[in-house]
Amino acid sequence: MTETTDDPATSPTDLLAVLSEGSLSERLLLPLVSLFAVALTGYTIYYAWARPFTQIIHGMVFLHFGLSLYYLHLAYERVAKGPSVITGPIVGRWSESMRTLYARVDIVLCLATTVTSAIVGYYFVAGYDRLTGDAILLGYSNTDLTLGLIVVVIALDATRRAYGWSIALVGVGSVLYALFGSVFPGFLQHTGLSLRDISLYGATQIERSGLYGFITQAGAKYVAIFIMFAGLARAYGILDIILDLSQRLGKRLRSGIVHVAVISSMAMGSITGSAAANAATTGSFTIPMMKRQGVRKDFTAAIEAVASSGGQIMPPVMGVAAFLMADFIGVPYVRIIQAGFIPALLFYFSVGVAVQFAVLRYGWTSDKGEDIGGILEVVFSKSALVITAYFGLAVGAFSAARQIAGLSLVLAGVVTIVALLLGRYVHGVAMTSVSGGRAELTGAVEQFFQGRYFLVPMAVLVYALAVMQLSALATGLYAVVTLVAVMYVRDVTLLFIGDESADAWVAGTHDATGSTPSVGVTVGKQLFVTTVKTLRGFKKGALDMAPLVGVLAAMGVIIKMLTQTGLSGKISLRMVALAGGVLLIALILAMLTSILFGLGMPTPAAYVLVAALLTAPLQELGVAEITAHLFVFYFAMLSAITPPVAVGVAVASRIADSGFLISSKQALRIGIAGFFIPFALVANDSLVTWTLTGTPVAAVSVFVGVIALTAVTIGFDGRHVLGTPHRLVYLLLAFGALYGPALSGFIGGTTATIFQIVTAAVALVGMALAQLDRLPKAVTPSAEIREP
Repeated sequence: MTETTDDPATSPTDLLAVLSEGSLSERLLLPLVSLFAVALTGYTIYYAWARPFTQIIHGMVFLHFGLSLYYLHLAYERVAKGPSVITGPIVGRWSESMRTLYARVDIVLCLATTVTSAIVGYYFVAGYDRLTGDAILLGYSNTDLTLGLIVVVIALDATRRAYGWSIALVGVGSVLYALFGSVFPGFLQHTGLSLRDISLYGATQIERSGLYGFITQAGAKYVAIFIMFAGLARAYGILDIILDLSQRLGKRLRSGIVHVAVISSMAMGSITGSAAANAATTGSFTIPMMKRQGVRKDFTAAIEAVASSGGQIMPPVMGVAAFLMADFIGVPYVRIIQAGFIPALLFYFSVGVAVQFAVLRYGWTSDKGEDIGGILEVVFSKSALVITAYFGLAVGAFSAARQIAGLSLVLAGVVTIVALLLGRYVHGVAMTSVSGGRAELTGAVEQFFQGRYFLVPMAVLVYALAVMQLSALATGLYAVVTLVAVMYVRDVTLLFIGDESADAWVAGTHDATGSTPSVGVTVGKQLFVTTVKTLRGFKKGALDMAPLVGVLAAMGVIIKMLTQTGLSGKISLRMVALAGGVLLIALILAMLTSILFGLGMPTPAAYVLVAALLTAPLQELGVAEITAHLFVFYFAMLSAITPPVAVGVAVASRIADSGFLISSKQALRIGIAGFFIPFALVANDSLVTWTLTGTPVAAVSVFVGVIALTAVTIGFDGRHVLGTPHRLVYLLLAFGALYGPALSGFIGGTTATIFQIVTAAVALVGMALAQLDRLPKAVTPSAEIREP
């Protein structure tokens, strides 16, 4: 299997060759960047294990470490790539010589900022006791205040460089608003803050500052370990595994590779937490494959963009904003997973149905799909029963080892693996012979280590979060350690049972003397290669996290400025007043504001901002706290497919070579149900706060409503093209199934529930009869296939 890495060098010779390439500046900076990045990941893992100091000190160390790494890496990129990395509406028009000069000046600035961030970080960490003790009573020195302003500027500049001017201008605007609040009109007016106040509230007053506040602490404590887990997974080739497994599934579907894009983007998006990065990563593989299947290029971009955006709400990782949500609300992370589970299923169910309807309507089906029969044939097939038996064996062995034998988690996992291996051997012997059983066992182990080994750390992650209910930090630590351990076992095991190592240096049949290397030498080479991949994963994870460090700190500053000036409270009051106490109007205002703030911003930053401003007025109007947070989070995520910015669509359309506007239009058609689902969460609160009777009824009804709503947007019900009358009927039935309980204030709770169930049942029966061509001819839609 080909590992998905940017730098394939693994042997000592190749690594030295990479380090010796380029100019002297490159040869100096590349080792420094690599050392900083590996050290940051190593420090994060160490803190998760030892917890040597308080969370706020950890946040300070991590922030300055991350900022220094980010600027050091920027300097290296400018040295290595020259003026080609200098882009923008203004500098992009400059001459080559001017851009070269600008790049050289920027290199010096980046290196100076790297050192400055480190110095300021050391100053604040070393003086933590004084700054949080004596300085509060005796006063802060001019050095304290100056360094506080400097680090605020660094955070805002890092945000501008990483995510553009949109979010940076919000940060600058919040500071200017805090300084010159007295000149603003109406309710925006306040007495104004001084530069000293900006420094104190921004950074210097550490325990009550925005820069080192809960957002930075949550990023350092919860988000970082999972971003680094994603970096390791990418270095180990997880994208190849996901695409391979998805392609196998695609061969069994009429939609072919199209649903592969949805599944792979969902899996990767849950880990990475960035719609644009996810679309760029998975889209570079899935979009060309969809185009080869015959899917029109604007639809390929739309499918990839929508699927990549929604990965951030898929448990158990849910991108990174879910960790911030847990810290924001003050609930265990597992509660966020529970609350987000059904909404995530609803979103991807709607996307899957929309993609299926589009593929069937426009004839983009795959001619390689296998005929797997009806659903009952699949459920009761031999392969399905065998998989169920092995799953039962695994659960039984693990439960017996943990609950009866009282073994530790690690030993219980080992017992489970041994039980599965014995089961596979017995299965092979029963089906063939003793030698056939050994061959079956060897083949199963090789197949597992070739692609399915990643299920082990994912199982540890889910078990630690959902069953053991450990903290996100401890869960991330166990997931990282498990992944690294499994990778070492996997690589060494494949040396003995596989055909040959995937690495050319390890697979070499002769050493420098011409003799065949011993087993010990070969194993040593493989361990070296695995270590290189592990350190490369550490580097990837840290470099992925470094840009996010600045934006999280900047969001802390923004929220602190808004709260200190009283604007956040005023916005809440004004929003409730503007809505006139009507919940629907408040929800629409919250939706529009969430999308507006999310345009061009990474979802975690957009969520933090809208949660600070908009959840309070929704709660005042009766929306549960966690539902209000999910509502704004959902729309902050959907901003990635909302014009005019639509960063997810912009990236995917470039890969697909399609127009941005037409791709955005198709993305809205495919993902339009996602804009209605958050309102259904408010109307059906049991989808978020589970109840024994309410959740099943609401879930089934809303799922049916999503199908009907998708049929309206695509104009196809799986068999017939829908005209305007049929779309209107399906739309009314969809609204009844989605929002029936919202009528409880007018017709009573029981009647509203009955109305929801009846409309869902009518919609379901109508679509089922349409598939069977059993509707009366007068109401049967046309079967004509039309061009999009």
